[in-house]
Amino acid sequence: MQGIILAAGLGSRLKEITKITPKSLLKVDGQPILERNIGYMMEAGFERVVLVVGYQKERFEYLRDKYQGFELVLVENREFRTSNTVSSLFLAKDYFNQETYITTADIYLKTNPFLKYREDYSFYLLRPAARYAKPDWIARLDENLRFISVNQRAYEGYSYTGISHWIPGDLAFIHDRLCEINWENPSERLQYWDELILPYLPQFALYAKILEDDSEVYEFDDYSDVEKLQKEQNVSVTYQ
Repeated sequence: MQGIILAAGLGSRLKEITKITPKSLLKVDGQPILERNIGYMMEAGFERVVLVVGYQKERFEYLRDKYQGFELVLVENREFRTSNTVSSLFLAKDYFNQETYITTADIYLKTNPFLKYREDYSFYLLRPAARYAKPDWIARLDENLRFISVNQRAYEGYSYTGISHWIPGDLAFIHDRLCEINWENPSERLQYWDELILPYLPQFALYAKILEDDSEVYEFDDYSDVEKLQKEQNVSVTYQ
């Protein structure tokens, strides 16, 4: 089993903070959130972590020394300013040879989801159904928690956490879709990688696992999310 972490983006919605440091290197109680997430993957027995970097890529080089003896692969996305997460996953596609968790790097994990949420099928880890102040990706599920459809700008329901799990056969499907992308077409180059799957949901056996507690995963989209974590978990968030 392995993890693929997408950490190439600018994080521009955090404005002044991400002019100084990438979102994934924000420190919660002194520890970069990225290191916490890698540590949880190691604790769960992952054999490899593939980290796709771009913005301020040199800030991630120290990880090679920190995790000597563990297979941490750094992949550079040079197109991070002109593309979206689909280009980062494209660069990681040669590693689609085993069971994989794909995550974004801008999440703080209160507990270890890679130990707690495990199955032998592909799934997205979703939040409990709720109403949100900001629009989010909301999944419509059947009675077996199989995906029916996704609304990318909804306010109520089961929202994405940024964590998904994939079995090799489904990764091969995603690999083929990545290889079909027309990189000269902005509408394809600027996709989130998850959008590749949406047209195929009727025939794709994709399921959901629902967080037992919404506070298990915090995503940093903008500064209000940082403030929410600090208030709810009584932690400090710093950057440098």
